[in-house]
Amino acid sequence: MGYGGNPYGPAGTGKTESVKALGQAFGRQVLVFNCDEGIDFKSMGRIFIGLVKCGAWGCFDEFNRLLEEQLSAISQQIQVIQYAIKQGEPSLEILNRQIEVNKNAGIFVTMNPAGKGYGGRSKLPDNLKQLFRPVAMSKPDNELIAEVLLFAEGFKSSKQLAQKLIPLFTLSSQLLSPQQHYDWGLRALKTILTVGGELIQKEKAKGEAINPNREALILIKAIRINTMSKLTFGDSKKFEFLLNDMFPGIKVEDIIYEDLEKAIHETLTELNLEQNPKQLSKMLQFHEATNQRMGVVIVGPSGCGKSTIWKVLKKSYEKLGIHMLMNVMNPKSMPRQQLLGEMDHDTREFKDGVLTASARQVVKEAQDTKCWIICDGDIDPEWIESLNSVLDDNHLLTLPNGERISFGDNVNFIFESDNLKFASPATVSRMGMIFLSEEDVDVSRLVHTWIHSIEDDSTKNKIGAWMDEIFYKGLDWVLKIEDKWIIETTKVGIVHSVLSSLEHIDTKAGFIDGVIRGLGGNL
Repeated sequence: MGYGGNPYGPAGTGKTESVKALGQAFGRQVLVFNCDEGIDFKSMGRIFIGLVKCGAWGCFDEFNRLLEEQLSAISQQIQVIQYAIKQGEPSLEILNRQIEVNKNAGIFVTMNPAGKGYGGRSKLPDNLKQLFRPVAMSKPDNELIAEVLLFAEGFKSSKQLAQKLIPLFTLSSQLLSPQQHYDWGLRALKTILTVGGELIQKEKAKGEAINPNREALILIKAIRINTMSKLTFGDSKKFEFLLNDMFPGIKVEDIIYEDLEKAIHETLTELNLEQNPKQLSKMLQFHEATNQRMGVVIVGPSGCGKSTIWKVLKKSYEKLGIHMLMNVMNPKSMPRQQLLGEMDHDTREFKDGVLTASARQVVKEAQDTKCWIICDGDIDPEWIESLNSVLDDNHLLTLPNGERISFGDNVNFIFESDNLKFASPATVSRMGMIFLSEEDVDVSRLVHTWIHSIEDDSTKNKIGAWMDEIFYKGLDWVLKIEDKWIIETTKVGIVHSVLSSLEHIDTKAGFIDGVIRGLGGNL
C-alpha cells in the first residue's frame, strides 16, 4: 500500500527489532537512525534521498524527539516520497534535487509515548499520523522468548528454566522496593540469557557433562552477575531468598577472576587504600557489566567511591597488560550543542562537540585497546537520549550531518551520577547498573586511611584512640538529627569536614575542638 509503519509503545518491547525482522524477511537493508533535537528537515532530507536512491528501509527511532516545527516540514518530504512509491513514478523532487526512485524504499518510525516519564517527546501532528500505519506494541510473552533463546544458547532443559526465570522477574518487580533504576523488562532478560549462553559454552568446551542441575546453576550465576549489582542494600537480601525459593537446593558461587582480583589487591596497596571486600565485589561487577553492555551507570551518593571503582580497575587492567584510553567529561558543565556538536544551518558544516570528538578518537583505536568515555555528572534526558541507539544493540551514533559512527565491543560509555531521578525508562533499560548505597560506606575505613597518612607515630596512636572514644559517637548523633541540617550533605561529606579540621593537632582539647567544628558546622 506504500505506507510506512509506526510501532509505538514502552521501552524494550521490540519496536526497532520488529522493523529489522520484517525487513530481513523481505531481504531489504534496514538502516537505523536515532532522532534528536539536533536533526532538522535538511538533514532528514539528505537521509531520505539516500534511502530512496538505494531502496533501503529507514527505521527512525524516537521519531517524536524531533522538534515540532521540524516535523511538519519532514511530513511534506515523506508525503512526496510515499506518493512516488505508490504511483510507481520514476523520479521525484526533494530539496530542489531530482532523484530517481527505487520502489523498494520504505520509511518506518518508532516512538515511546509522549509523557509517562519519558521526557523531551512531542505528540505527532495529524498530517504525519496518516502517513504511517500505527502498530501498538504491548508487553511481549517473555516466557516463550526466554525459552527459545535458552534453546538457541544451548540449554537442554530450557522449558523448565524459563518457567522459573520469568516468575522470578515478575516477583522481583512486585516484591522489591520500587526504584527508578530497576528494570525487569526484556532487555535485562536478554542480557542474562546471553551471559548464560557464554558460560554454558565455556563449560562445554571443557568437555564436562552438563545435567539439568548444572544448567540451573549456570543460569543462576548469570542472573546474579546481572542483578546483584543494581540492588539496594535491603533488596539484595530479599532477592537472595527469592532465588532460593525458585531454585531450591542449588548452592551457587559467583564467577571468580583470579588474575584480576590479584591485580586489584596490588593496586589498592599502591594507592594506600583499605582492602574492602564489598568494594572489591562492586569492582568485579563493574568489570562484568562493561563486558556485557556498552553503557554502564555507577549510581550512588557523593563520596561513596564511584570514581575509585573505575580508577582502581583502570590501573589493574594496565597491570594485566591491557591498553586503556580514557576521556572524562562533565556533560552538565556545557550546553548541549557544545557536548554533542552543532550544525551551522547556513553553510551545513558540522562542528564537533566534546562527546562526538571523543567518539571519533576511540573509533580509530585498535580492537585490543579498551576505551572508556566517562560522563561524570547528572543524567538528564536532554543529552543522554541522543545516545539511545549507541547504548542498545545497534551501537550507532547518528550525527546531524548524516554521518554514522559505529562502535566496536572495546568501547564503553560510563556514567557517574548520584541519582537517576530524571532518566526515562528508555535510558534505564539500556544500561548496566552498579548501585552504591550509604550503607556500603564504612566510615572507619576512611578514617584509618587518613590516620595512616600521619607521619608521627605517637600522634597516630593518640588520634586513633580519641577517634574511637569521641568521634564515632558524635557522628552517629549528627546522622540521627538530619532534619536540623542547613545544607543537604552525605555521610562521607561530614566525615571529610571533620578530618579537614583535624590537621596538625596533638592535644585532646584541640581534637575535641576540631570535631565540634567539623560535625557542628552544618547545624
